[in-house]
Amino acid sequence: MSRRYEVEVTPDLVEKDDDGWYPQLRMHYYLTLGREFLTTRDAKRAKAQLEAGENWIWKPDFNKGQLLPAVLLLENLNLLQFLTPDVQLRGSDEKLVEFKALAVTHRHVIKNYLNVSVSEKLTPVAIAQKLLAKIDLKLNYVGRLGKRENRECVYQFVAPNDERDSIFGQWFNRDELFQSELVLVSNNISTTTPVTDTTSLSISHNSDLVSRTNNIVFATPLSDTTPHTPENIAILGWKGLMVKMQLGLNSAGDFYSELVSKVGEAVGVADE
Repeated sequence: MSRRYEVEVTPDLVEKDDDGWYPQLRMHYYLTLGREFLTTRDAKRAKAQLEAGENWIWKPDFNKGQLLPAVLLLENLNLLQFLTPDVQLRGSDEKLVEFKALAVTHRHVIKNYLNVSVSEKLTPVAIAQKLLAKIDLKLNYVGRLGKRENRECVYQFVAPNDERDSIFGQWFNRDELFQSELVLVSNNISTTTPVTDTTSLSISHNSDLVSRTNNIVFATPLSDTTPHTPENIAILGWKGLMVKMQLGLNSAGDFYSELVSKVGEAVGVADE
């Protein structure tokens, strides 16, 4: 636990960990302070799974090990908009009504990647609370305000006093150090062909990363001679997923399934 949280282990921390605090905290970290390190984290996890399985990955393990799809969902739902202290929220607020409409429209994607059930019957605040629980946060009930004939429940966010900020600071220092070491290693590796700005990428059956994937041009393309490593395969796929998320949540699920399928063809993903 000391290595996991990188802070002093206390009885309170042990109790929280037993209640499943770590995955909630990790999601919150990568949704906020550690966002820039998430792609590297997922690629590192995929590489470790490939090495452990001798270039074979069991698909459920691969899916479970990747955090970026869930983080992208929460980003596109704009969940963090509710985490402003001292701002009172009502279910009739425009931003909450829009939030519910977006969540209900994409409830199947939310169920698939966050394991959260959303329905039209739920209030906007109830949906927000269910999603905030994924990062162990909540909106606090303030009371019922307004005229007698039109009173509404009012909520606001109160930052928790659970020392997560200290843990996030330790994780950030760790990830920043790891990232700088990666950059140093990269700078020491000479390549025979420079990186170009016009190459489009995809993951094909023989790992040929030089063609188009759904007509998407990735933000950081590699040259035709880029080594076809597990890290490159994962990073390129996640960048494609991010583009899909920006274009619309509906297409994200199909693209992620296609990504898993193509990674499986390229490096061997076992279905069973």
